[in-house]
Amino acid sequence: MGKMPVWQMIYEAALSIANEVIEISEIKRYIKTMYPEKYNDLHSGTINAQITICCVNNPTRLHYPENKKPRIANGKRDFLYRVGRGQVAMYNPEAHGLWEIANIDGKLQVRRTDDNEVLTIITPVATQRAVSPKNKRKDIPPPSIEQVKLYLDKWETLENYTAQESALNKLFGEIAPVNNSLDDILIKVATLNAFYSTYIKSIFTVARHILQLDIDARLQAGDENIVDDIANVTMPNGKTLNVFSFATKYCSHHQADNYPIYDSHVKKSLCYFRDVDGFAIFHKDDLRKFSIFKRVILEFRKFYSLENFSIKAIDKYLWQLGKENWKPIPKMRNLKNPR
Repeated sequence: MGKMPVWQMIYEAALSIANEVIEISEIKRYIKTMYPEKYNDLHSGTINAQITICCVNNPTRLHYPENKKPRIANGKRDFLYRVGRGQVAMYNPEAHGLWEIANIDGKLQVRRTDDNEVLTIITPVATQRAVSPKNKRKDIPPPSIEQVKLYLDKWETLENYTAQESALNKLFGEIAPVNNSLDDILIKVATLNAFYSTYIKSIFTVARHILQLDIDARLQAGDENIVDDIANVTMPNGKTLNVFSFATKYCSHHQADNYPIYDSHVKKSLCYFRDVDGFAIFHKDDLRKFSIFKRVILEFRKFYSLENFSIKAIDKYLWQLGKENWKPIPKMRNLKNPR
């Protein structure tokens, strides 16, 4: 018994609890009760990691060596299905679909085999996730038409930001609307980097990368994959740098209604409303995959009946709200307030 692997304890716990929705805290409690000596030697993070490994619809499972090869999710470590924050269910292919780890264009992705798209873990049904209304802050009103309008009015009073946006709209919309010239791309990358403090050290490398991607037709078509393609840049030292926030900004200033902007303030706002209202299911790290991030924004807009507002308007609301209410974590290399 002492040699039983952690994943097997989790499997036993899930079977024994036998609820339709199983709280991860219940699994830990079961292991602590049934295997006290083993539990005392375990770190809570080890159990969390093993649960992640065994959840067929959790894209984070790809970070672990057990899931580094393409396969159908029908093995011994494919028995859980994530249904919410801190919640899982026993995986049932008939109810949840058949999942797999697929090699798509050289990259591993988690997806349903009967879907044409890579996993998007958006479930706009609040009852399917653990919400925490007790964590609601009295100083943050729920999203509403009135609140969005309030913040849009506030935006117009931010002279520095409105002036920068006007300049960027002119640059991207009139002066250099296409991306077939290195000169034009360099000007746009350098200006975005200066205005938004995106901390890109090699402007030329990023600009050349964008030129090589030949993005104009894809931007016009609203291709979501273009953001992730721009974000992953091979630097002169051979390392790959992910400039995801910059990539969303670059695409947004070409096609604002197709490409919402990601940054730490928007992320904090989305995660807060996820936790208190359960408008969607996602992990904060999932937001750095653009297809998921955009769907979270759309679900947010739908959940709070804000469909009359553009994606750009929702972005201005979420960004200002996040900036006002959650201070960014200081970084040694970042002495400014990033946007």
